[in-house]
This record gives sequence, C-alpha cells and structure tokens, in this order.
Amino acid sequence: MAPQQQLRVPVGSLLLLLLALLLAPASVCGKMGAWRKARATRYGPEDWWSIHEGSCGYGYLDKGAATGWEVAAMADSCDDYSGSCGRCYEVRCDGRDFHDAYGESLDRSDVCRDPEASVVVMATDSCPCHYPGNAYSNKRWCCGDMYHMDLSIWTFEKLADNKWGVIGLQARPVPCDYKPQKEAAAPHDSTPMVYARVR
Repeated sequence: MAPQQQLRVPVGSLLLLLLALLLAPASVCGKMGAWRKARATRYGPEDWWSIHEGSCGYGYLDKGAATGWEVAAMADSCDDYSGSCGRCYEVRCDGRDFHDAYGESLDRSDVCRDPEASVVVMATDSCPCHYPGNAYSNKRWCCGDMYHMDLSIWTFEKLADNKWGVIGLQARPVPCDYKPQKEAAAPHDSTPMVYARVR
C-alpha cells in the first residue's frame, strides 16, 4: 500500500476561498439592496402595447409569468443600467418635490395612493437619453439628473393616479420572486386589460 500524502493548502488560499463562499450567496441569490430615491414616468396612455416591444427583446410578456405586466424601462444613464434586462426592483411611491432635467420644479408631495405599498417590476426596456423620436421628453427624464424608471401604466396606477404622469419613487433591487410586505393593489378605476390586446 502506498503511503498517503497530506494535502497542504496555504492559509491565505483558505481565507480567500472562505471569503468567496461567504460572498457568493449574496450575488447568486439576488440579495435585496438599499432603497434609493428615484423618479418614475409611465408608458402611455397611447402606447400600452409598447411593454411588449422592449429593448431587452423579450417580446410578448405573459401577464401570468414572472412579474407579468409589472415592468420598467431603465434610464440608460442609471449607474446600474448595464446588464439590467431581467433584473427586478421593488418600487414604491415617494411623495415629494423634485426637478426634471430642465430645472422645472414638480410638486408631487401628496400624490401617492399609499406610500407604504409597493410593486415588484422587471426591467424589460430602456429609457434612452438620446432618442430622436422623442428628444425633449427623453432628455427631460432619462439623462441622469436623477435615478429614473419608466413604469408600465398598470404599475404606475397602483402607486399614483395616471394623471400625474411623473412621481417621486423609491426603488431597490430584489429577487424577482420577492413578495412585498404590503403589495400595492390596482385601483377600482384601473386601466382595462382590453387595451393590451394581442395584435
């Protein structure tokens, strides 16, 4: 019988391996991040179908799969935009005043349906800073003066009345299967699903 050899691993290597194992669950499991102040506009009302034509290339979004029609377009100027397709965020209305990129002050201090209620959205599209077809609006919201998301009309109206068009928001990354402690409900006068008909 051959003599057994002892495996010797340097202490530094063991420490690096231990550190990697400790950090791995946070990145693999999609640990929740900290809340950050943001701003949100909404898709629509004329382009309800556009949630199915996002830049991430997912095509038709099944209302019953993943986050369904609770989706967002990320401003391409956001620091975490790169690789954002398929990433999920918990969002909630944040009643406050803020400015657009042109310096106009907007009072949205009393527009939230329930500032404690939230929705989980998936990033399926982008809100490009430079977009010739809608240059004024995109520069107003998507060019980096503030963390920004463009929410589907169904998500937006759970947080505030659609008439506001833009609201203060708080957002944080979460696993896509995360269930909020207090989930925002659709209002009694919510946008009918008939507008999202299959073409």
